[in-house]
Amino acid sequence: MIKNRTTQLVFQTVYCVLAIIGLISSLGYFDVKFNADFYVFYTNLSNYICMVFMFVSLILTIKKANKKEDGFVKTAPCFKFLCLIMILVTFLVYNILLAKDNGVKAYFTSIGNLTLHVILPIMFILDWVLFYEHGHTKWYYPLLCVVMPLIYVGFILIRASIIGTRSVSVLYPYFFLDLKTLGVGGFLGWLGALLLIFIAIGYLIYFLDNIKHFKKKNNTN
Repeated sequence: MIKNRTTQLVFQTVYCVLAIIGLISSLGYFDVKFNADFYVFYTNLSNYICMVFMFVSLILTIKKANKKEDGFVKTAPCFKFLCLIMILVTFLVYNILLAKDNGVKAYFTSIGNLTLHVILPIMFILDWVLFYEHGHTKWYYPLLCVVMPLIYVGFILIRASIIGTRSVSVLYPYFFLDLKTLGVGGFLGWLGALLLIFIAIGYLIYFLDNIKHFKKKNNTN
């Protein structure tokens, strides 16, 4: 864990610069075609939330660096954890389930893909690993990890019900959200599985974050 503000400042600045590139890419700039459906993709929205969080963190880091105060990053630790799990799931689901649909060439040559699905998620995770003080994650944080995904699913379903009769390029951004194709049972099955993944990964990170505390407690007993 790194307390040096200069190191934190450089790392967060690099992230924010790449975040701007990723944001522009998600709007379709590098494809020379505006992506009108940019707001329906979970990969985009999860990155946007992390971007805002990191920009706020950068501002706070600059203020503390100006005061020559070293120390751990302490910006909203609970929300940071929720964003961490959210972007980690984004990274895993995209690269395991979805990336194969685009092909190897598109995967490695797309600026948007590399920034939003690889580089920025890894950097956001590293920011938590390197600069936050560990051993303070609460047991209930992983349960809160399903809140933002459920809000997203609700948004997609409401949007689909409103514009379902119109001609749109993207109605359900991911196959596991396609209620019409999967049916209620299939949809709930995928939703339940993904929510369990969020919770399971959350508790895995919770355990790893508090492993020293658990070892110390066991040794005391």
